[in-house]
Amino acid sequence: MDLQTFCQELPKLELHAHLNGSLSRSTMTFIKRFLALTGMADESDVFLDEFQVGPSDTKNLSDCFQVFDIAHKLTITKETLTMATALTLREFERDGCCYIELRSTPRQTAHLTISEYIETVVQSMKSARERGLICCFIISINRNSSKEDADVIVDHAIEYHTKYPDIVVGVELSGNPAVGMFQDFVPALDKARKAGLKITLHCGEICNTQEVIEMINFKPERIGHGIYIHPKFGGNDTTWDLLRNSRIPVEICLTSNVNTKSTPDFNSHHFKEFYNANIPVVLCTDDKGVFSTSLSQEYHICGETYGIEQSKLARLSLKACNYIFAEDVRKILTEKILNFINKNEL
Repeated sequence: MDLQTFCQELPKLELHAHLNGSLSRSTMTFIKRFLALTGMADESDVFLDEFQVGPSDTKNLSDCFQVFDIAHKLTITKETLTMATALTLREFERDGCCYIELRSTPRQTAHLTISEYIETVVQSMKSARERGLICCFIISINRNSSKEDADVIVDHAIEYHTKYPDIVVGVELSGNPAVGMFQDFVPALDKARKAGLKITLHCGEICNTQEVIEMINFKPERIGHGIYIHPKFGGNDTTWDLLRNSRIPVEICLTSNVNTKSTPDFNSHHFKEFYNANIPVVLCTDDKGVFSTSLSQEYHICGETYGIEQSKLARLSLKACNYIFAEDVRKILTEKILNFINKNEL
């Protein structure tokens, strides 16, 4: 089986995908057409090319947060948020994804309350589950939030985790890493953890060794990116030893890191150091719409760039089952991937 076909057919788990950043061009076009037909104002008012960040343009990580605002202006009603969630989940499913933890910051808009935002995403996920895709919701706290706003988000996360424990499974801290201080969000994250929610943190997206140390010592269930941790990539021996000893799984986003210019190219990516050091890693897309990628493509890049053979790529997907937040479906997913491995004699 050629690598491209293999990566497409391999059952995959997506553990780091932001809803609004994952909107494809076709999904955004569909929503914009809906707004036009219903007579609602389309406040995005941009060419869709502006929603994408590529390796050869001048946009960097800080520019991405302005790009995300384009999608935010489209997902402002129950109808458009439902479309965005449902169509994005279908795209992941068609790409061979059998489990996804989709994340988003619940926003109050002119048409939605925070509760309605969460409920709308949950109902879309329930519909996707009926056709066999196991999908879960990680509720995001944006780093530019105040402590009070973070508390409000966590209170809603706890409420909906109690109501839908199989769907609302975690809380994450994300947003512009140059804004806010991690310690300001610890009380809210602690509250979420005590209520049974799992925690994942965007960690080491920029060079900030003190924050990396604080985050790893917080012992989240996972961290995202982890660029500036190894001494070769702006970290130091302390941050690297902490991560290695912690065994915290890292959500690796290859294309995202290259396209945001956080990493010069795939050959220079920190994945190699993590993989060779047996750090638990899982391949993810981050924002497949913004970065024009897919989970199959991330596996293909990994295999092609680092010479990882198909049997080992399959086991990357298999090991990801150990890092999911919905622990009750771990056995089902493990068996599904093992069946693929055995069927293809990998």
